Amino acid sequence: MTKQRNKKLAAGLALMSALLVVLPACSKDSGGAAGTSAAPKDSAKPQESQKPKEPVKLQILTTHANSVYGKEAKVADDPYLKEMSRLSGYDLKYELLTHGQDYDQQLTVRFASNNLPDLMRVGAIEASTHPGAVDQGIFQELGPLIDKYGPNIKKKIPQEAWNSPNVSKNGKIYGIPTLAALSAPRALFIRQDWLDKLKMPQPKTIDEYLAYFEAVKQNDMNGNGDPNDEYGFYVRENLIYSDLFFTEFGVSPAAWHVQNGQMIPDIIRPEMKDAIKFWKMLYDKGYINPNLFTNKTADWNAGITQGKAGLWMHEVMNLNSSWSLDKFVNQPGVKLSMVEPPIGPKGKGSLNFPTSGLSYTWVIPSSSKHAEDAIKFLNWVWSDEANKFFAYGIEGNNYTVENGAVKWDPKAPANADKNASDFYQLVVNPRGDGRMVPDALKFAPNGEALLRGIEIGKNSIFPADNKDMKVLKAYETHPEIVPGTGAGTLFLDMFAKVITGKEELDPAFDKFVSEWKRRGGDEAIKEATAWYNEQNKK
Repeated sequence: MTKQRNKKLAAGLALMSALLVVLPACSKDSGGAAGTSAAPKDSAKPQESQKPKEPVKLQILTTHANSVYGKEAKVADDPYLKEMSRLSGYDLKYELLTHGQDYDQQLTVRFASNNLPDLMRVGAIEASTHPGAVDQGIFQELGPLIDKYGPNIKKKIPQEAWNSPNVSKNGKIYGIPTLAALSAPRALFIRQDWLDKLKMPQPKTIDEYLAYFEAVKQNDMNGNGDPNDEYGFYVRENLIYSDLFFTEFGVSPAAWHVQNGQMIPDIIRPEMKDAIKFWKMLYDKGYINPNLFTNKTADWNAGITQGKAGLWMHEVMNLNSSWSLDKFVNQPGVKLSMVEPPIGPKGKGSLNFPTSGLSYTWVIPSSSKHAEDAIKFLNWVWSDEANKFFAYGIEGNNYTVENGAVKWDPKAPANADKNASDFYQLVVNPRGDGRMVPDALKFAPNGEALLRGIEIGKNSIFPADNKDMKVLKAYETHPEIVPGTGAGTLFLDMFAKVITGKEELDPAFDKFVSEWKRRGGDEAIKEATAWYNEQNKK
């Protein structure tokens, strides 16, 4: 392009910009990179006038989500990130950290060293990885920026998500929520081929589950000649995706319930002892893997695909990725089903916790010099224009368009090798998890099974009174009292000692309750009760 032509183009663009100021906007959500306060016009591509003359570099910190592709991705030269940069008009520099507990630990280090990017993934605006971050001004307030540069964000994310304490505090927005693919995503996976081989129906009651576990124990189900390397229920470190056999007894490690006018965490309720006793029996009988407290994510995945698991809990959308049948090693005829949680003494068990459908939260550190551009980028992310990329990947590589219709095959090598589709649908997708959106689901294999799993999840939500409860201040100085089975918590420590026989249940439980209260639990109860009363206007 000649200098003269450049000057003409610049003049034309300047004129267009001037006209846009005085002409009324009549537009849809295209969400171009540089944006304007008026809603941007819809188009097949971002408007050239909205893109920065020189692409702004945005540093983005997130997790590889245990994606095989994500773990190996060379982010500096990745084709999907290049395509996202091209479509959005920004020079996107993703950094992918280890997933899960390790990510939280790495975040703690990042906050301590103030080594923060322009946009970063956190669990919530207030969390143990960054206690007091909002009050200390570490995160930027985003409401005014969203009002000015994020029309798509405001339109596409429901109000309930903005009201969440994961996102807002004292009426101000400090985070951008991501939406879970499903509000009740968990399912129970069972080896249907093992049931068939044992001539057993799908279990429904706890007794039927125990009968299945005993049969798995007594038979060499994976056919490798070792009858002792299969377990009825395969458990992961910190009971991640493994907190079954609690709600069947009326409690959940993460739940709070109102009793006598006070919010009480289930971890200190007497009913919890019944669940712990049941888990002790599972351990003693060999129905669960003895390394349950050290069985890290990668080993847990490998154990399942090597035929060590008769039953496990995970998310329904992983049926076609983590648990696709080709992943199972030397196990011809493997078949999986998703089943209902067992019926126990207190009724049908639950797989999911009540939520507002949020997954995690994006925050913009105050140290970033590109807050405006980060919002404009997310505005593009939530545009109609971005739908195809986050559902189908790169045109010509992951999908084609024939007679105006998308042709996308999740089993094609470009999508299936190393689960590449997980990368653009989940790992680098700032909306959240795109694997179960209608655009993707209509092409998914095992569609009937997925729909059954989704339905089971919807019908397996545990009623609790702490839905979307704010992070309590008592946790900031005593993270060990946080209810649940997180690493380093008092509950997990007591639970592990009882299960493995190092301590007796009754004295260990009583000692735990006393210690929990002493370390800040009483204050947590007061704070949680005040929150509940405020939410319910009591």
